[in-house]
Amino acid sequence: MKHKIFVGIFLIMCLFPIVGILIFGVAEPAANETLSSWPSLTNRDGSFNTDILDDFSDYISDRFALRQEMVTLQHSLTAAVFHQSGESNVILGKDGWLFYAETLDDYEGINLMTDREVWAAARSLYLIQEYCESQGASFAFTIAPNKNSLYGEYMPDWYPVSQTDGNAENLSAALAEMNVNYVELFSVFEAQDEILYRALDSHWSQRGAALAGDTLLSALNVDFAPFFSEEYEVIQEEIGDLYEMLYPTGTELDTNQRYLRDFSFTYVNAIRSSEDNMIRTVNEEKSGSLLMFRDSFGNALHSFMAEGFGSACFSRITPYDLTMIASESADTVVIELVERNLDWLNTLSAVFPAPERDIESDTLLTCLTDVTLSASESDSLSGYTLLSGNLETDGLDDDSIIYIQTGGVTYEATPAGTGENPFSAYIPTEALDETVTILYTCGGQLVCSQSISIYS
Repeated sequence: MKHKIFVGIFLIMCLFPIVGILIFGVAEPAANETLSSWPSLTNRDGSFNTDILDDFSDYISDRFALRQEMVTLQHSLTAAVFHQSGESNVILGKDGWLFYAETLDDYEGINLMTDREVWAAARSLYLIQEYCESQGASFAFTIAPNKNSLYGEYMPDWYPVSQTDGNAENLSAALAEMNVNYVELFSVFEAQDEILYRALDSHWSQRGAALAGDTLLSALNVDFAPFFSEEYEVIQEEIGDLYEMLYPTGTELDTNQRYLRDFSFTYVNAIRSSEDNMIRTVNEEKSGSLLMFRDSFGNALHSFMAEGFGSACFSRITPYDLTMIASESADTVVIELVERNLDWLNTLSAVFPAPERDIESDTLLTCLTDVTLSASESDSLSGYTLLSGNLETDGLDDDSIIYIQTGGVTYEATPAGTGENPFSAYIPTEALDETVTILYTCGGQLVCSQSISIYS
């Protein structure tokens, strides 16, 4: 009889995940969590999916009934007993502070961008600024600091803080050399005795967003009434994103602020939340038009930026589509990017026509460089073809510009894309020959590849 009871209990435990879904419904994802998809019988090529049982197991594991409650209980016990985080994406800090694990490389100074990647990121921003100015718009770039870059005293002691310059410092220096308008926020935040990030969230507080907004608007020479010095009230009405990742069904609210002064802007269309990919505002008290490419730090920041412009468009869509300068009639363009994602500048090539360049190429050496190249018609730029590729060579100088020659014209490519030495360029389709030549510098000498077929 006892054996039957144990067998019954075992069967119930095995069936609970599936039966529970039918009774309670599937568990919802927590915060930034991505759940596995429903398994498919076939692969993309039509062949049978031999991993279907593993895929089904992953699907059920992500969604079984009361999963989030069980995860919360487990993580609470792990934090209470071992003072460790049970979620790999969250670091349990001192005094209950939480940090995003993806910022750990920057904090410890490991896996940093190479000298070439730093230069390439700065050059990409230089080309963006150059294009903006050619369209009559001013440009500014800013970095939202990682939380532990400002408040490392709340990090666990077993994580050693870097004593050398990181990606933000190195990129700042490269931008200064190229005269790219960079609005630096690290020292601005460090100068404040007040904590301006949320303890249970990865982002700055409303006060932090106000300080960043005031700093940016001031740097842009915009007429505005500063918000940071205004009166505010302390509120507790939101659950932090890191807290929700760690404790999916937890109920602890994070501390934030609400300014007592009303905003003067209004939304053009109703928004679902500040997470919307596109937000547009108007402000009858101001003039000028802003186009701002932002990430999640712009959720709080966009309200303060909207105070300085007659109209504003805030986009979370990547890659940055600079054709929007014309469609939004923008006279100011701003890019805000969080410190931990600076390497995006090396992978996401902004959408704009590649600039033409005049270079002396009569005495070029031809190198047997392996070049991968692909061509695709642009969806954003009508009449343009996107050429993207990678230089598979160890001889590329860290500060080498990559050029593309075709149809008797030389274009500068954006050093971003896929690969170790990527490049991308939007070139007029009618100007393309069937072959192109790639130019770059090696040991200070301008060299070129052999002719490469675009459509091979």
